Amino acid sequence: MKAVKWNFASTAIGAFVGLLQLWLLARILPPHEYGVISLALMIITFFNIFIDFGISNSIIRHGRITELELSSLYTINIGLGLVTFVVAFFSSPLLSHFFKSPELTTQLQIMSLVFLFVPFGQQQRAILSRELRFDFVAIVSIITLLTNCVLVIALAVVFKKAWVASVAFFVSTTLGCAIFFAHSLRERRPSFTFSWPAARPHIHYSVQLVLDSLINVVSVNTYPALMARMVSLTAIGGYNISYGISINLIERLKPVLVQALFPAFAKIQDDETKLTRNFLLVTSYGMLVNLPLLAGMFVCSSLVVQVFFKPEWQFIAVLVKILCLVGMVRSIDPPVISLLLVKAKMHLNVRMGVAKLVIGIALAIMLGQRYGIVGIASSFLIVQLLNTIASYFFLVRACVVGMGRQYLVNVLIPFAQTLPLFVAAGAVVVLVPTPWPVVNLALAVVVGALAYALGLWFSPFALVRDFVLLAANGLSAKLGGHADRAMRA
Repeated sequence: MKAVKWNFASTAIGAFVGLLQLWLLARILPPHEYGVISLALMIITFFNIFIDFGISNSIIRHGRITELELSSLYTINIGLGLVTFVVAFFSSPLLSHFFKSPELTTQLQIMSLVFLFVPFGQQQRAILSRELRFDFVAIVSIITLLTNCVLVIALAVVFKKAWVASVAFFVSTTLGCAIFFAHSLRERRPSFTFSWPAARPHIHYSVQLVLDSLINVVSVNTYPALMARMVSLTAIGGYNISYGISINLIERLKPVLVQALFPAFAKIQDDETKLTRNFLLVTSYGMLVNLPLLAGMFVCSSLVVQVFFKPEWQFIAVLVKILCLVGMVRSIDPPVISLLLVKAKMHLNVRMGVAKLVIGIALAIMLGQRYGIVGIASSFLIVQLLNTIASYFFLVRACVVGMGRQYLVNVLIPFAQTLPLFVAAGAVVVLVPTPWPVVNLALAVVVGALAYALGLWFSPFALVRDFVLLAANGLSAKLGGHADRAMRA
């Protein structure tokens, strides 16, 4: 639970800083410039897969690991960083030509420089995660986020150009890597001794993770990439904003949850009963946290866009609604990935990901040609629904047997708990309009939050009552600890 606590703290701060940065940049920069930033970040995210190559998760998963293995994997990471930098840097003009955006070249070339530095701190981060020392990892993540936010906003105010994001990205990412590298020097000296027999088991495991990550990133980014190619850079900028205030609420949590759950699940992977029970609880508890955020954004999307964004961005309200629905469905997924990692069955997710990718591209092109950006976003929703249904039959059942009905119950209960929020906040938006959008938004948020809190407190489901009790006990313990320290002081 300490690991989850630190990761949630980092995620909460990251979500707030990310939303603040998104909002400020969308107001400071012209839509076209913001679109260039969105496209550059999407491409760099793709290249970033090849830096780690799944090696970090392999280090976390293996029960015992030798210095020779760590040294060999460290050497591989450095080599991958160099190769990825060369490919990303010199392919930038081709990508700029494909997306009809000359200014994209400079963006990508500046951002690609981080690939020379990231590998030096990557292994230490994995070792800290393996040892469940998430406090240090979370602190470094927060420092990186704050540095990036302050720097990009300051530069954007002065220059109002897309390249400011690439400079801030390079500086903040390099700073985070430097901190991890400095920390590693205090505990062990990195070595470049290489042994292929020592590295081979890790690489065999990592290939599955890379294929899965590659397919997942391509699947998710197919939709904005098609918007940039078929519509405009302003369209991908609008999609990025919509994604940031909807799905990204969950996507920020997903790697954190996987990072925290993977080591915990790995320790109980041989106890099927305990693994099943914890998997079900984590699935439900995660959804009880995520669904109200997405449901509230779905109901209030038009007001949020009207209050916080410039008139040029008003077209994104419908995109936000569609992506909130996608996020609700995706909120089921994070514990499934942790389960696959523990059971070493990521190859199943790779196979399903290929099918998802093929269907997604075909649907996005077909609906995009007919309905534009709304059609492309809708294809994402359709594919996500199909993926979530299939994941139970082909992924969950392959790892844990005999929980079919219980899994369905644990997934449906959080959705049922969100209904009071939908009804209450929706009623405020529709039935209690005022001339001031900010007042309407505030009323909807307060009423919706109150409805959800009351729904949790008076829930007929034992699962939810246990969740409330767990949260209340955690808060009471924290307040009690503060009170004791205050009295001693």
